[in-house]
Amino acid sequence: MLNVLKESFNRNWLTKAAGVIAFPALKHLKKRLNPSRYNGASMLGLNGIVIKSHGGTDALGFEFAIEQAILEVKNNVVDLVREKINDFINQGLLL
Repeated sequence: MLNVLKESFNRNWLTKAAGVIAFPALKHLKKRLNPSRYNGASMLGLNGIVIKSHGGTDALGFEFAIEQAILEVKNNVVDLVREKINDFINQGLLL
């Protein structure tokens, strides 16, 4: 995204102005969406907690994936998801 923005500086003055305005916001967004910080995703349909980590992560990313698994265990996520699915089935919202 930042490369596209840098390329836009070579176009006209309007895109340069937009780039100057948008660049700090995009840089901040890049920091917030750091793949190490938000590494891993829960896998549903299992009778336990499984966090699928990104293949190219670093040690920090792996640490955050483990912390996510611990948080899901503490918050009883498996049972909460199971209850919600059963509620949807009982309401006829799922087959």
